[in-house]
Amino acid sequence: MTFAIVARDPQTGQFGVAKTTRTVAAGGLDLYRHVPKLGLCLGISTVGRCHKVGAVMIANAMSAEGAMKAMIGSDEFASNRQLAAIDSEGRIAAFTGDDCLAYAGHYVGDNFVVLGNVLSSPATIEGMKKGYHDSEGQPFARRLIASLEGGRDAGGQQGGQQSSDIAIFGDRETPLLDLRIDLNEEPVAELLRLYEIFAPRIPYYELHRNSPRGLPRIDDWLKQQAAN
Repeated sequence: MTFAIVARDPQTGQFGVAKTTRTVAAGGLDLYRHVPKLGLCLGISTVGRCHKVGAVMIANAMSAEGAMKAMIGSDEFASNRQLAAIDSEGRIAAFTGDDCLAYAGHYVGDNFVVLGNVLSSPATIEGMKKGYHDSEGQPFARRLIASLEGGRDAGGQQGGQQSSDIAIFGDRETPLLDLRIDLNEEPVAELLRLYEIFAPRIPYYELHRNSPRGLPRIDDWLKQQAAN
């Protein structure tokens, strides 16, 4: 009961994943694996251990297609899963099992893949694709959210959505951005609101992570940035 986008930003080499679902607290579930600088794997539809297998394969220099084959082969319930893998070259592999609840499907584009199950119709996938394409030129995270907006506006999933999340990864294992919304009537809109609040703070947290001495408090730093 999820629709999601997995993408790689060719300008920065960053990987990102964003999704929305009717399931509560889906952002806290262990649904994706990132290998710094090498790739990202996503699994939905009550995923088993297969996405972990995919991440190991990518870490061992296997392509997205090779990682996908490993994921599918590692899980006896693969027909119930949806999976996506994207590697450092932007190569993508995606899989929608025959036993995923309808409508279920995916679309592979240039450096991105959108996928979902229990959708209102195939229009949700088309809406996600259009949202990502139409937001070209905007920040990477904003484009991921735009894809969710497009899917939502095209019908979303059966029964609606009540949680949403986004994660962006760079050259370390931990995310550069990790935001989650739960039990909200409009989780994608709330995710966008939270992102717009948090985005100006990201450079500060990176500065603080690398060299905290001498930095002002974040509120004062934000005022300095606004003055400049």
